[in-house]
Amino acid sequence: MHNASEHPVLYIPLLHRELAPACLPEGVEFLSAGLPAAPTVAGGAPRDAANPPAVSAWRSPLLPLSEAEARTCLAELLDFGMNVGSGPHGDLAAMVAALESAQDEAPFSLGRSELAALESFAADGAVGGAAPGSPTDDPALTDRNRRIAAQKTLILAWHLEERVRELDALKEKFSRSRESLADILGVETDEELRELPALEPYSAMLPGSGADIIGPSWRVIVENMGPFLPDGAVLFTCDAEISATLRDGGAAFAPVTAEQAARLCPAWGDKVAKLVVHARLPLWQVAGRPGPDAARPWLDRVFDVVCCGKCAR
Repeated sequence: MHNASEHPVLYIPLLHRELAPACLPEGVEFLSAGLPAAPTVAGGAPRDAANPPAVSAWRSPLLPLSEAEARTCLAELLDFGMNVGSGPHGDLAAMVAALESAQDEAPFSLGRSELAALESFAADGAVGGAAPGSPTDDPALTDRNRRIAAQKTLILAWHLEERVRELDALKEKFSRSRESLADILGVETDEELRELPALEPYSAMLPGSGADIIGPSWRVIVENMGPFLPDGAVLFTCDAEISATLRDGGAAFAPVTAEQAARLCPAWGDKVAKLVVHARLPLWQVAGRPGPDAARPWLDRVFDVVCCGKCAR
């Protein structure tokens, strides 16, 4: 994890390089949720330091929580939610119930109202605002609390992406086992496999990817990335839904020259220029909002947005 570049090219809306398309050009980085470099969903051993990820996470200096505090937030999510409750979001509901009368023990602890907001986020991608009557007399404190809430949302999103990776790995393992079974039985088509009654439970492929099941809303992720984006950052995406949403919202993307591509990212040149389109957009538009939001002033900032034209087709 590093923050060497003041003007990074950051991918939206993902926090994991492993979930992004293979066509990602050189120079694109992924925003860190503020966690240490080697946490795992299961809390296992750190990744091998001799084999780091191909793309490291970019840590914003604007993140309010230290790595230790961010790790504590994740630990609380896991302790209260991983194996509690039932249904797709029962774990988060149980977390809220468990802390019904609890008080925050530290500035980074997950309070009842914040857990309710996380439950809402997991259910429908909505993040609740401050409760009526919340103290707003200290602008600096209000700003810090907003940044803490945004970072907690990214921590939860990071965790959900880890689980997406787990589901995708299980799907791949299931697919390989299914193919091996078909080879043993001499079955050549899905239709033939479905015609074997005893094997019916094994005949259907798992639908979609893990992101289709538990993936967080891209609008929420982009919005909560906002407080941690430095001025001058470039936002890059291969997400066809984001590209289509921005175009439908009036974004005027245009091709770039090799010189323009190099100005956006020194690692880019003519090859990348032929594959991407560019526009300058306010962050509220990038996040799929209909207009500015007075309660979220960071969404008014304008950024260079680059879309992979190959993925958008």
